[in-house]
Amino acid sequence: MNIITPPCAHRPKKMGSHHDELFAQGAGVIACEGDLCAGLWFENTPVYQGKTIGTIGGCQISPTPEAATFLSDCASYLHNEHGCQTVVGPMNGNTWLQHRLVIESQGRDPFLMEPMEPTYFYDVFEKAEFSILSRYSSSTIDLSSEQKSYHLLEKRLQKQNIQLRSISSSHFEQDLMAIFKLSLMSFSNNFLYTPLPEKAFIQKYLSSREHIVPELVILAEREDQLVGYVFCMPDLIAHELGKPPAIIIKTLAALPDRSLSGLGTVLVAEAQKIAQAKGYKEAIHALQYESNSSLRISQRFNATIFRRYALMAKSLS
Repeated sequence: MNIITPPCAHRPKKMGSHHDELFAQGAGVIACEGDLCAGLWFENTPVYQGKTIGTIGGCQISPTPEAATFLSDCASYLHNEHGCQTVVGPMNGNTWLQHRLVIESQGRDPFLMEPMEPTYFYDVFEKAEFSILSRYSSSTIDLSSEQKSYHLLEKRLQKQNIQLRSISSSHFEQDLMAIFKLSLMSFSNNFLYTPLPEKAFIQKYLSSREHIVPELVILAEREDQLVGYVFCMPDLIAHELGKPPAIIIKTLAALPDRSLSGLGTVLVAEAQKIAQAKGYKEAIHALQYESNSSLRISQRFNATIFRRYALMAKSLS
């Protein structure tokens, strides 16, 4: 197995290559064996069971026994050279970047930003003695039918002076900074969560601003302080394929405060109501961790699961 290190002043990089993309995302090295290739991360990765993990991502592998051996060798390298006792994949370093593989599908077309690795990835990882570490799912809500009302929940939250509004086009970055700070508090205990620097977080959303519909990013405030939000985006792939227009409910968050019970449901209901009025026919509840409270919210809207995913892990000693 060949190990490729990041480019330096003495070895100019080849712009636009797959290798350059992986190094730009923080890969420590890239492993290659013939036509097989993967990025390996061992710094700034999530913590699992109190220890930093190694990750394998950006995989270019085939459905062959050699590919399973290659993944196993990658895991051994991370363990032997960098002390990683657990190796997770496919994951490009952390959960902010591409991760997960498909383990079950109803055949629906992919949606924007969905990880759609070839279906054989699961078998290759399993043959390399990786097992499922965590499970996720995506589901749909039919917006062409009458939506449930959560009027009583809305009234209770209004009595606590909680007001809903869309993200501001004129104060977009200011609202993003508030979203960033709330995300740190809301997601800090999430499985395999790693905080993203504020600058990188802001830039991530600014880069996709032209595709954001402000009415579909709803903020919940109490006394001008952000206490929750739902971030939705149009599914541009559905548009390109000529499919019925759909929105993606990408992120849902609220402060860990018992007085805010039900806020997530109200935010999702409001987003779907606005989307329905704007002519969207479907809401995609995207990439939900199986133990996340947002999954329970989806169940309240009679969501139909169309895809399941997993992260795979291998323990080494």
